[in-house]
Amino acid sequence: MSKRITPADIPAPVVELCQTLARHGQRAWVVGGCLRDLLRGQPAADWDLATDARPEQVQAIFPRVIPTGIQHGTVTVRHRGGSYELTTLRGEGAYSDGRRPDSVQFVSDIADDLGRRDFTINAIAYDPVADQLVDPHGGLLDLERRTIRAVGEPARRFGEDGLRVLRAARFAATLEFALDPSTEQAIRPTLATFQRVSAERVREEWLKALKAREPARAFQVMRRTGILAVTYPALAALSDELWQRTMVAVDESRAEPCLRLAALLFALRDDPSALARGATARVDESVAEWLVRYRFSNQERERVLRLLALAWPAGAESFSEADLRRFAREVSRAHLDEVAELGELAAHAFVGAGSPAEQRARQLRARLREVVRAETPLTARELALGGRELMSELGVAPGPRVGQLIDGLLAAVLEDPRQNTRERLLDTARALLDSEARGVAPGARAEAARPSTAGEPREE
Repeated sequence: MSKRITPADIPAPVVELCQTLARHGQRAWVVGGCLRDLLRGQPAADWDLATDARPEQVQAIFPRVIPTGIQHGTVTVRHRGGSYELTTLRGEGAYSDGRRPDSVQFVSDIADDLGRRDFTINAIAYDPVADQLVDPHGGLLDLERRTIRAVGEPARRFGEDGLRVLRAARFAATLEFALDPSTEQAIRPTLATFQRVSAERVREEWLKALKAREPARAFQVMRRTGILAVTYPALAALSDELWQRTMVAVDESRAEPCLRLAALLFALRDDPSALARGATARVDESVAEWLVRYRFSNQERERVLRLLALAWPAGAESFSEADLRRFAREVSRAHLDEVAELGELAAHAFVGAGSPAEQRARQLRARLREVVRAETPLTARELALGGRELMSELGVAPGPRVGQLIDGLLAAVLEDPRQNTRERLLDTARALLDSEARGVAPGARAEAARPSTAGEPREE
């Protein structure tokens, strides 16, 4: 059941804003997601207020007001170190761009304002001064039923703002609610409006959905209603079996958006079953293009593509310890466990639980964790000798040659971490310089320069 709220449940600065408006003959209500979450007994943030005061009245009442969206009746009030959006009660005109109303008309009745909102669970208001809850569309009952239902006529709501269909799918995951049948049925006929939503907003909703406990709830809705066919046709066209395997991988992965996005896109590799053969599949170029088109950041794109490309390296089951360190160097310490986790998840979902591929992936992940635990040097910065010391001790002039020496030293340490002492690295650097002077081929220098370890056990 929904929680019974009182003024004590509302943060003091928010109540103070409402009280200040009341002293000036105006009213204010807590609205939106913060109230919905509070009624669900969940932590609330980003407290928003609706008020019958006009924007110019709010500006006159409070000393610190920012006109953030004043053309639509919204201002931001700074109070006691926080920022609070106050929006004048309003009705709306037509949505010719499929996202925002062409015009707004200020109204005085909170019920009129709630009638323009997307879903009943978001169309509830609470006045903490009068301790009065306003629920003209049955949002409290829908909260108890764990149902997402459009306010009024669903097709009209979705035809006004194309983002609302994607929000419905996202709420299905983040709130773990079911879509009301009539609300879901109205999505497909209004997809033309959804097609006008910006790529940036689509990306934001996907990332929010991927943070849910079970992201598959959102993507199942997207596929079922045609939203996914608009956003990513190749993903929507996966076979039912491959799609269900993908949903398993997404839900079982750690709640890290880039990792989950990689799990979602894993089936778009040219051959997901390559895991069973220990082979690396090619990542479809369309994945990279899609990430660019939907405005994922450079860092997000790089992480997702690296995860997809390296989740299962060819021949990993026969990696020597040196091979393992070189692979860890390629992936980077920061993303090593993510790559190994995706490989294990993919083997489980796309090959099968308990399969040899899953066992190999689990073993690889355990071995990579040992590399991290052992603090094996994987980068030039982790070497016991830096470029300045090389130049000082060996008389090497600044320039590309120093970087080449560092690369050679790192290669030697990746082969055998015991070489990472100042003295041994200096010996190795001298050997590399000597090889260079004698014209030894670059590929042979690291081996030629390796200090003798006769009598010492050698890592394999």
